[in-house]
Amino acid sequence: MNAHPQERFGGLSIIEWHRIPFRERVVDRLADLMFDADDILDMLEADVAAHDLRWLEPDIRQVYDNVNELMKSLCD
Repeated sequence: MNAHPQERFGGLSIIEWHRIPFRERVVDRLADLMFDADDILDMLEADVAAHDLRWLEPDIRQVYDNVNELMKSLCD
């Protein structure tokens, strides 16, 4: 499960969270998306019960790849 942003940033209050530069907050949220997409891909691969949802894999992989490209653009 993803940590709430205030937890990742040392228990910041909502006001303190909004004082973090916008770019850093966006990168943080994109990292959450990448983590979640990767987690879904792992679940689809590992869980036998997921066979009826494997059709999602190409789209989830595309989400991961697209977010990864965005992260590269923002972090370079």
